[in-house]
Amino acid sequence: MRNKWIITGALWIAVVFLTFYNASEIKRLKQESEKIESLRMDEEFWQQNSNNISFILAEGKRLSLEVESVDLGFLLIDNRLKTISSEYHLNNLKITKQQATNEGSDIPVELSFDGSYEDIFKWLQSVKNEMPFLRAKSLKITIDPVSNIAVLNGAFIFRYKITSANS
Repeated sequence: MRNKWIITGALWIAVVFLTFYNASEIKRLKQESEKIESLRMDEEFWQQNSNNISFILAEGKRLSLEVESVDLGFLLIDNRLKTISSEYHLNNLKITKQQATNEGSDIPVELSFDGSYEDIFKWLQSVKNEMPFLRAKSLKITIDPVSNIAVLNGAFIFRYKITSANS
């Protein structure tokens, strides 16, 4: 009788051990299956959105001007703004670079000029299209009712990214 209880006890211990082993294996396989499913969904997302992602990356790159120095970038902006202003017959262009408020990659730039309202609007559209790294922060346009000349005073943010000369 005693040997039967030992055999029965050993069988129950083996059953309990195998049950815990099977439960741990099922848990491990479930985790691996979830990882595989997650990776499959990630791959599917990248395949479906690769065109959008590349467009967003290219657009993000356009929003900051890559320059070797801040002064060189400001000189480029100054020259381009003067060219655009002369194309639209705008007068008295004044461009002032402010001190950077933080260690970031933004510099406040203040502009003022005068001309016709239509030319100012065309100028704004041209700057928006050609210089997406120069964003308007605040604009004030006043029109003299007698001479019909509009004056724009604006605060802009110049976004830049410093690159090395060897790149």
